[in-house]
Amino acid sequence: MSIMRLFFALCVVTITASAAEPTLPIVTQPLHLSWFANFNGKAAVSINSYAEQSAYQVLAARTGIVVDFNHPPLGAERERFNLLAVSGKYPDVIEADWFSYPGGSAKALSDGVIIPLNDLIRRYAPNLQALLDANPEVFRQISTDDGVIYAFPMLRIDPQVRSIWGPQIRADWLERLNLAKPETIADWYQVLKAFKTRDPNGNGRADEIPFSALTIPGEKQVPGLPPPLWVFLGGFGLAPEFYQKDGKVHYSPADPAYRDFLVTMRQWYSEGLLDPDYLSQTERQFDAKMTNNQVGAYAGYNGSGLARFTAMNQARFPGFHLTPVAYPTAADGKRYLTWPEAGQIYPGVGAAISTQNRHVIETVKYLDYGYSREGGLALSFGKEGLSYRMVDGEPRYTDLILKNPKLSVAEAIFAHARPQSGPLVQDVRYLKQFYSLPEQAEAVRIWSDASDELLMPAVEVGAADARKFNAIMSDLKIYVAEMTTRFILGREPLDNFDNYRKKLDQAGIQRAIGYMQKALDRSRAKKLPGAGQPKR
Repeated sequence: MSIMRLFFALCVVTITASAAEPTLPIVTQPLHLSWFANFNGKAAVSINSYAEQSAYQVLAARTGIVVDFNHPPLGAERERFNLLAVSGKYPDVIEADWFSYPGGSAKALSDGVIIPLNDLIRRYAPNLQALLDANPEVFRQISTDDGVIYAFPMLRIDPQVRSIWGPQIRADWLERLNLAKPETIADWYQVLKAFKTRDPNGNGRADEIPFSALTIPGEKQVPGLPPPLWVFLGGFGLAPEFYQKDGKVHYSPADPAYRDFLVTMRQWYSEGLLDPDYLSQTERQFDAKMTNNQVGAYAGYNGSGLARFTAMNQARFPGFHLTPVAYPTAADGKRYLTWPEAGQIYPGVGAAISTQNRHVIETVKYLDYGYSREGGLALSFGKEGLSYRMVDGEPRYTDLILKNPKLSVAEAIFAHARPQSGPLVQDVRYLKQFYSLPEQAEAVRIWSDASDELLMPAVEVGAADARKFNAIMSDLKIYVAEMTTRFILGREPLDNFDNYRKKLDQAGIQRAIGYMQKALDRSRAKKLPGAGQPKR
């Protein structure tokens, strides 16, 4: 028996058969838990630790448990997490992206870093257990291939909280040129062509950039095909990288329809409809183009994009009106979401209990409190009477948040609560207040209305296949990035597309698809204990 399994066995013998709501406080003597967690940059503007948030002060007062956070420096999160994993010395709670653990979450369990949680949740976490009972897909996404739950997850159950990114366009330019919002890829071409040739900013110069691109740094970036161009993949029946259709896994850069996408992007690029800097553009460069009244459309976030640019430009350019637009319609008449996280109820981030935690049951009860009504309110809104009030039964942020003289709304929220991360269910009521503009509310509505059926759920390639899968994809992604760029920029003739696909096959893409198919099939086959799944 491994050290991890032995430790868990010792824990289980102390667990009683009863499963009741824990009484508060959870402990009668103050208990401190050490907790590793990444720190949000918006919080860092005004506080030094999540422990300073009124949310965790409220939780400490109610539960008797105080959290001592250890935050890695901003920008060094992955490095510090990897160092922690191999150190052999673990805090009580490790909150991280477990999909990024070398070998995946199952390896973190077998390495003896964290403990399995199924029985503990069943007996001591009634709030999370109720969510699992009501939402089978949650269990499938938060557990390993063999059904082991390893962390208290950050959950985005409501589709509205997952629809935070999408296409945006200058509505005032459309009105000036007597154009309708584009619906199909053909419509987009006509609109972008008009933006290029008909001087919609009215300065008498041909300086418009019909479709620009703000490259998203970090893990979301797919080399060679920046996220800003993902938005058009759905118009060709595709989604970024691996996607599913009728239960079968596909890889979009190896799909025949990818050629049609490349042909279109090549034409747009050659005609100057795509920003020549679309491959790599800093936020400062993109902001300069937006504030110079040059950009007609782009794809980006609802908050840091649509709201921020509206605030920046309405006073500078009378009539400036940036508005969301629906994802393009495909040949089958459907609109497909192409923001990968829109298909993930669980994106991999969760709070796991380490094998060195000596207060496991108390920790489980504390973490479960975040999924209760009162605990969820605290984590999402902070302290009642300070950062929010209940109005007609609904939590409403106070002026301390919405009209803070020194902090943006997002910065003020994160000074008191952490509604976008951590072990909780993201509350759509937070989002509706954070998105204060009517255009933002419209964006949530029209983006979430698109289908997420092509998007992959949160699945991990099995431990037995992970090394082979990663070996294939590490080299293959480089080749895809290079060839995608060459095709779009016209440096590679599209007549070579078939040869490109053959090289993908030679590089092992079909084997990689097979590994992902196995992962998807295993995920769909998982059932909660009591419905055919053995207990652990």
